[in-house]
Amino acid sequence: MQTYGGVSRYYFELCSRLQELSNHEMSGRIVAPIHVNEYIQKLPKSQLAGSFRFKRFPGAWRLAHPFNQFLSRKLLSQANANLVHETFYSQHSVAPKKCPTVVTVYDMLFEEQAKHSHAYQSLLQVKKKAIERADRVICISESTKRELIKFLAIPESKISTIHLGFELSTDASVIANANNKFVNDSKKSTTKPYLLHVGYRAGYKNFTTLLKAYAASDYLKNTFNLVTFGPNPLTRDERQLIDELKLAELVKYESGSDDKLISYYQSAAAFIHPSIYEGFGIPLLEAMQFGCPVLCSDTTSMPEVAGDAANYFDPQSIDSMRFAIEKTVADSAEKALQIQRGHERVKQFSWNKCTLETIKVYQQLLCQ
Repeated sequence: MQTYGGVSRYYFELCSRLQELSNHEMSGRIVAPIHVNEYIQKLPKSQLAGSFRFKRFPGAWRLAHPFNQFLSRKLLSQANANLVHETFYSQHSVAPKKCPTVVTVYDMLFEEQAKHSHAYQSLLQVKKKAIERADRVICISESTKRELIKFLAIPESKISTIHLGFELSTDASVIANANNKFVNDSKKSTTKPYLLHVGYRAGYKNFTTLLKAYAASDYLKNTFNLVTFGPNPLTRDERQLIDELKLAELVKYESGSDDKLISYYQSAAAFIHPSIYEGFGIPLLEAMQFGCPVLCSDTTSMPEVAGDAANYFDPQSIDSMRFAIEKTVADSAEKALQIQRGHERVKQFSWNKCTLETIKVYQQLLCQ
């Protein structure tokens, strides 16, 4: 149950645009009987079905899930739904009988990890069942589509690839305000130029390799701080590694609003995304939007999203990562070229485009 998050943001963006972009031929409702989501609160009541928000508490999901399943079936039946786009994977469909269904696949990370572990098996079985029973499957990248076919042998004819949109902000006044807040906030900002990391850090997000690559370069340490911006403070293990690498005065943690994040993108010497695996990679586009040179892993969906607007490294290699960062930040002409390419690249991704392509999938199903 997400309060915020990429999956719930995806459905919020689709639902809020569906009626207008379909020339009022379609209207969408989010069926979320019991939820904790902030995005849903922003939708008008006409786009909601039986929505009740409550405060999260331990065990909330276990209690709410069976009620949500039961109430969702009832609400969809009462609404005479023509099509159901399931927001996540469930053991049994909530759609009325003979109602076509769509499911979106975001990544195949657990399937990849399950090759080396027996973890996630029950979740994977539920996911497999949900995908197999759906009438159409949407993948958010060609990388995810290839893995879906490899792991579950889903027919390619059943799959549509539709890239996500992104929209940290398009409001000029918000962007300007964010930059002013950065300049005036001496407690939060570093006086030294900095390299920027954004998001979660644990496991496959590979932050520890970034720390080691940074520590291996006297040039980077002498010239830049490393700022990690995300929802969770540095853990005890991360701080211990930072101390062992003698980076305690150089690595900074920040968190906060979108305005604040924009300001960090705008003023960073480079944005570094060391993740080993991604289903898409929205932070790459956010950095490009705000004129920040991008460096990222050469794996999974990241080359597909970033194209020629990023410099790449092997995320498993400290030397590869260090060399790519040094090369980019030391070459002003290269940085300028990456920024220019980034501004062009982001024009290929928007929530309107994502919604229009999703409408085509809906129309194809409804015409069958």
